[in-house]
Amino acid sequence: GTFLLNGTAEFHGKEQRGMFGAVQFTPVGITVGRKLFGYGEILTIGSNSFALVGPTLSGKAIDAIQPGAGQVDFAAVGHFALLMAVFFVASAVMDYALNVLMITISRKITYRMRQDIFTRLADMPVGYFDTHQTGEIVSHISYDIDTVNASLSHDLLQIMASIVTVVGSLIMMFTISPLLL
Repeated sequence: GTFLLNGTAEFHGKEQRGMFGAVQFTPVGITVGRKLFGYGEILTIGSNSFALVGPTLSGKAIDAIQPGAGQVDFAAVGHFALLMAVFFVASAVMDYALNVLMITISRKITYRMRQDIFTRLADMPVGYFDTHQTGEIVSHISYDIDTVNASLSHDLLQIMASIVTVVGSLIMMFTISPLLL
């Protein structure tokens, strides 16, 4: 699809208007960063899965302490505490890598969008600029691209992480207590 400044989008030679005459959003990034999005999904699943293992290990460490009897299996508690630390550090490293990756993806997509818009502006007839104020054009372009950049680098990441967390939490709940099924 091609972005047109007159409130339409062109798809395979056809112009399509979105709701209220707005340009319909086309995922430019699918062609720009399909492989990177795949890596992002893997990092999201890995990071949240590792973070979800921590509470299970914590429960096992607590089970190694026998209340009332005064008996504590310090080796087991230490083992589970060490495993918890490893899983939480791995989760944090994957989460950091995911944030860097999403910022990289959003920058590539916004760069591509800016190139497409500049190309379209260069092809516009001079009469278009006579009827539209330059500041208004620049303002719309800057605001729209910045909104897409913020959405890709933060909102998309939050949606993916939330889905993985909910599904992972359900799986962990059913693993811990099969009676919930």
